[in-house]
Amino acid sequence: MEVNNVHYRHILLYYFKKSKRAAKAHKKICRVYGDDALTERVCQKWFAKFRSGDFDVNDAPRSGRPIEIDSSNVKAIIDKNPSQSVREIATALNISHRLARKMRRRKRFHFLYKTSQVENGL
Repeated sequence: MEVNNVHYRHILLYYFKKSKRAAKAHKKICRVYGDDALTERVCQKWFAKFRSGDFDVNDAPRSGRPIEIDSSNVKAIIDKNPSQSVREIATALNISHRLARKMRRRKRFHFLYKTSQVENGL
C-alpha cells in the first residue's frame, strides 16, 4: 500500500507543477486507478504541503517507540508457565498489556490449530 501512496503523491506533484487544482488531479487519478485510490481531501492535503514549499512525497517519520519483540522470548515465557497472566507476560517483556494479550492469544490459537491437526490426522 505504501508504494501506491508514494506513486499517487508523485502524480499529485506532477499535477501541482502543471498548476492544476487538487480536485482535477483527484478526478484524473481516480479515473485511471479507481474510485478508492485516494480521496479528494488527501489530494488537497498534499497540494497544501506542496504550496508551502515541501515537495517530499514520503511520509514524515512518526514519533513513538518502535516495538521490537523477539517471538522466541514470548514463546519461551508462555511455554515456561502457560497459566501466567497477561500482565505478568507484559511485565516480563516490558511491553503493553494489550500487546501481551495479543501475543498470548496468537500463541494459544497456534497451539489449538496444531492440536486440531493432530486430532484430525493432518
